[in-house]
Amino acid sequence: MVKRCVVCLKQDTRSATSSFHRFPVDKNLQQLWLTILNRLDLTDVSNHRVCDSHFNSSSFKINKNKNMLITKNSKRLKRGALPMNLVASTQSTKSTCSVSTQTELDLNDLSNLFEKLSLYEQKIFRTTICIERFRDDDTNIKYFTGFRSYNMFCLVFEL
Repeated sequence: MVKRCVVCLKQDTRSATSSFHRFPVDKNLQQLWLTILNRLDLTDVSNHRVCDSHFNSSSFKINKNKNMLITKNSKRLKRGALPMNLVASTQSTKSTCSVSTQTELDLNDLSNLFEKLSLYEQKIFRTTICIERFRDDDTNIKYFTGFRSYNMFCLVFEL
């Protein structure tokens, strides 16, 4: 079974330098760990682990045997060691997103914006070439369509 930290989901690999630690057998201490790690949803912790990054360096036993080869699993927790409170470490890793809303809406500004909008719509209509634009201008109707008048143009296209 692959070891995975219940807090940060770090996975144990052969090249990893992290060590993974079981939850304490003592139910009171176990409950304290779950509270500190904010994992009260876990009921059976027999197969769950916490990686060494969630403990202070003072939580580990010092290996005094110099002849012993230090491996990645040589870190041992002291009896009664508690994980760190993760509030500070999670705040630095999580990105925050803010939502801003417009709370003050000035009616004068809003009416000015609507006036500008209608002016721009009129400008767009004037720059767009459509037959309705030349309804009252027979000279332009003759220039763009070849028909004598707008009425003649409509008569031909109604047939």
